Amino acid sequence: QPAETGSAVAGAAGLEVLWARTLAEATEGAKRLRDGRILIFFVEPDCGQCDRMAALVAPSTSFYSFTRDKVPLYEDVSTPEGKDLARRLQIRSTPTWIVITPELLECGRQEGPTTQQGWVDAFIQVERGWAAFKRAVAAETENPGNAPAVYEVARQLFQRGGREQAETRFRRLVANPNLAPELREQVNGYLASIDLDAGRLGEATKRLDTLVATARDPALKQRAELRRADVEIARGRKDLATRRLKEFLKAHPDSPLAAEAKALLDALQGKVPAAAPAPRER
Repeated sequence: QPAETGSAVAGAAGLEVLWARTLAEATEGAKRLRDGRILIFFVEPDCGQCDRMAALVAPSTSFYSFTRDKVPLYEDVSTPEGKDLARRLQIRSTPTWIVITPELLECGRQEGPTTQQGWVDAFIQVERGWAAFKRAVAAETENPGNAPAVYEVARQLFQRGGREQAETRFRRLVANPNLAPELREQVNGYLASIDLDAGRLGEATKRLDTLVATARDPALKQRAELRRADVEIARGRKDLATRRLKEFLKAHPDSPLAAEAKALLDALQGKVPAAAPAPRER
């Protein structure tokens, strides 16, 4: 069973890990650590796999070592704070472990039940990815005029939930008249998603239509076509969205995005209950 909130969890080797009671407490504790972060374990009532994962992971020496620069926190998704945080971090199921900065920038996650070694392996990769991101930030800081370096940081910020920081960089890049064409279309792809999510439908439409007409990257072009259906949905035009999805499936039956388009089309036509869409890269 998960430890009582805020208590110390005794490990197999007599080790102890202190768990924060709330996100605010975890954030305060992380800020006191050097490069401190927060490790959140999302659970829900009567979740046998959540209990199993806690029993496998929390008592281990690996968990103790992993939390030396992190503050661990249980979040029950049935509570107001847990539900809100799960929404903000796009947690789709329990059990889920996620590492974030005090600013809620995602460092990495492990979703679903796994073995103790599977958990360890997942977070070894998380730490490697986070270290690579920090190197990218250092490269950008050293040479802020290097467009590819700025783009790489912006791309990762977008994926890690740092939308505002990413948008600032993307808009600076797209304003550069000397930006390479292939980089410009990638930047516009991200900005189209940012505009759409922010409700700036006119701006999103212009960017998406341009990508559909001119993008050299076939995958980006198809993504733009699919996102045009999202624009129509946002405008309440389900009939137009349906037509666009049918046209997409006819034109690209073998596309990696075909399953996503079919699921959205089925939801619009009432064939399946409409579910929250999985997060898209852009």
